[in-house]
Amino acid sequence: MDSQKKKLQSRLQRIGDPADFTSLFSEPNAPPEQFVKKGAILFNTGDPLGRLYLIKEGFIKIYRLSEEGRETTSYLLGPGQLLGIRTLLSKDDRTLHAAEAVTALKVQTISRKDAFDRILNDPEILIELLQAYRDRLALTEKKFESFIYASTTPRVAIFLADCAEKFGKTVGKEIEIGLELTHQRIAEFVGAFRETVTLSLHRLENEGIIRVNRGRVTVLSLQRLTDYTVFGKKR
Repeated sequence: MDSQKKKLQSRLQRIGDPADFTSLFSEPNAPPEQFVKKGAILFNTGDPLGRLYLIKEGFIKIYRLSEEGRETTSYLLGPGQLLGIRTLLSKDDRTLHAAEAVTALKVQTISRKDAFDRILNDPEILIELLQAYRDRLALTEKKFESFIYASTTPRVAIFLADCAEKFGKTVGKEIEIGLELTHQRIAEFVGAFRETVTLSLHRLENEGIIRVNRGRVTVLSLQRLTDYTVFGKKR
């Protein structure tokens, strides 16, 4: 078995590991790191994409605007995550969402053509892309179920648990989410009014599950947070 097949076999045996896109953006000819200001729009709905972005530092929100101008955040992406995966598989490279930097960003970007060239030389990258699709699908399914069955508090719990798992820093038994989460930002993600989200956060605080201090959320018990079912009850 040649070295490339051994490498691919090894990665398949670790199929549950998080996606790692280092090889896609590494030498030779590694794309330079770019800095993006907070609030900058990377692209709008309907723009041609044709590129992939690897987030090195900071956070991006992927969102849509309704005809009434109401914003719904579909995804929140942070360090190590890939933006623009759809450009690799879709014949229509027009974006379905807009992307905005919610913090200052450091990113690397690569064209569709260069990405395909690297995949040909390193098929293991396909496994990383499958992992990213898997994670995105799992979150989409979870959100879909929550919108059908759950009240606002479980939807907020799902969002915070996802942020804690992806972007959290463990301090003792607590997990600090490394992003300022205003009530309005959470409301945009879970599809609720800001006032309702405020009540839900207070409920989670009163039950000793989270702590909120000036937009910074600390998860006191990830297990209890994830135990909120789509039916709005705790197991």
